[in-house]
Amino acid sequence: MLYNSLTSKTMFPLKLTALALFAATPLLAQSSVPTVHSSADLTQLETKLLATAKSSPVGVGMETIDDFGSARTLAVVRVHTGEAELHEQWADQMYINKGTVILVTGGTIQGGHPLPGQPGETRGPSLQGGKEITLHSGDTVHIPAGIPHWVKLAPGTTATYLVFKEK
Repeated sequence: MLYNSLTSKTMFPLKLTALALFAATPLLAQSSVPTVHSSADLTQLETKLLATAKSSPVGVGMETIDDFGSARTLAVVRVHTGEAELHEQWADQMYINKGTVILVTGGTIQGGHPLPGQPGETRGPSLQGGKEITLHSGDTVHIPAGIPHWVKLAPGTTATYLVFKEK
């Protein structure tokens, strides 16, 4: 009985400590130093991504500039319409830096296919149905997880934007 009593008394604090450490893990993983991307850094990255987009058959240059596990920031340069996308777990917040895009949301991805090695990510050549929204430089839009979307560009135009992805 004494063994069981001592075990119960010592196990509860251990379990409580383990639970507290588990709950605090995301906080411990965060940096205590802010992440800054200067205008000069972003301009230099845009130049690099524009060259990538122009040489890419899909017309996009993209780079992850922040990855905090449940939140990511992507810098994107497009030189023509891309594929329709669906992210089951990630919401997208887009900020249009330069140019104009037509964002189609909702509808159904045509010819959709999962991306290898990226669970919950689907791409396809277009969307059927959905609602078109024209976004200009300085505009922002939030696309909830699970909503198909498609970024379209007028022929001969270029757009630069940031995507803030969150789970």
